Amino acid sequence: MNRILMLSVFTLLTWVATGAANNHAVAKVKKGENIEKLLKRYLLTPHNCNIESFCDLNNIKVRQKILAGKIYKVPLLIMDFNGKNIRTSIGTKDINVAKKIESLNSALLKAGIRDKNYKENNKIWVPVAEFDCDKEEKESKIETPALSIDKKAEEIPAEGKSDIKASSELKPITGTELKRKGIKEIHVPLMGKGYDIVHIEDFSLAGQVFYIISGHGGPDPGAMCMDCPSKMCEDEYAYDVSLRLARDLMQHGATVHMIVQDLNDGIRDEKYLKCDNDELLMGKSTIPLSQKQRLRDRSATINRLYNKYKKQGVKVQKAIEIHVDSRSKNTRQDVFFYYNKNNKSSVALAKTVQEVFESKYDQHQKDRGYQGFVEDRGLHMVRSVLPAMVFVELANITNAEDQKRLLVNSNRQALANWLFEGLRK
Repeated sequence: MNRILMLSVFTLLTWVATGAANNHAVAKVKKGENIEKLLKRYLLTPHNCNIESFCDLNNIKVRQKILAGKIYKVPLLIMDFNGKNIRTSIGTKDINVAKKIESLNSALLKAGIRDKNYKENNKIWVPVAEFDCDKEEKESKIETPALSIDKKAEEIPAEGKSDIKASSELKPITGTELKRKGIKEIHVPLMGKGYDIVHIEDFSLAGQVFYIISGHGGPDPGAMCMDCPSKMCEDEYAYDVSLRLARDLMQHGATVHMIVQDLNDGIRDEKYLKCDNDELLMGKSTIPLSQKQRLRDRSATINRLYNKYKKQGVKVQKAIEIHVDSRSKNTRQDVFFYYNKNNKSSVALAKTVQEVFESKYDQHQKDRGYQGFVEDRGLHMVRSVLPAMVFVELANITNAEDQKRLLVNSNRQALANWLFEGLRK
């Protein structure tokens, strides 16, 4: 928000509201400004980490020129302040990070970028990449947590009694093992009440491994709708569809790894899913505030598992990342997909899933048509994971018609079912 260019307090409040609705602060570019200068004006280091984050937020290429007078999102996440402290508000235990965030918000207020103290309007601005800017670029060394959705499952044989005790090693139980032991049901607490008993319909996907990544999570709720009857957060709806998809896959004997897990949510049937910040990496590790570190942790986790299964002789491994988009309120957006053009399996997978959606729209909404596209995209998770990867955006969270795709639980299940059909081919 540029106070020099602002014509009135109304303009200021409009820009603040726009930033909040899209969950990031926004800035109007001054004449002669490039990305580096704009970041400096917002007291952010013009380092690659912030530049890349800025470009990702605005769907532009690195070093692409930005246009004077145009409004862009800035890598400052707008989060609710709970009135207690910054750490519990954003979901971090690091007091040093909290102090840095407090100092940055005070400096932004002093510079006239913010119009109110975060304690007055209960909005804290959190840099999504700033604290990585002074670190040397290096690969994440995070240890892969052993916990997967499979090991949260308690196996139940056909007669109703388990002959297998939960392993302290948290080794995933594969569909092949379930088939060998004659197990027809598994108990998966992660799925939540009413969905925690998963019936094995067949073992057509036994020996295949699937990685499901629900977008954002932890301190980052992703895109938000703030003027809906109840606040909507991208990560909650992406997670619900992800769980439903995982359940579909498990019903056919697949080995499934939920990369992001919320241990107390489960599949929910309400329209408005409560926003929280307690999601964990593989149900075990805290999700960091830094966007770059989050993505590295996730890709490193998937790639280690991929290599482990590859050594075991597993031939089919696929990954899907699920998001909800945020665009203009007037823009309807059908489900669309991204792939890695350098990975033939990724291209084929994305096109196959897109074809399933096209056929489903023809079947259920023939007169409406389907405008969902599939294309290459240079996102970290698309480019960096080893399994065949498809990245999906389910809807525009700010559009009233698109919201029906998310709010109605049967629609969320349909999305999961169609994704499942595409993945299993």
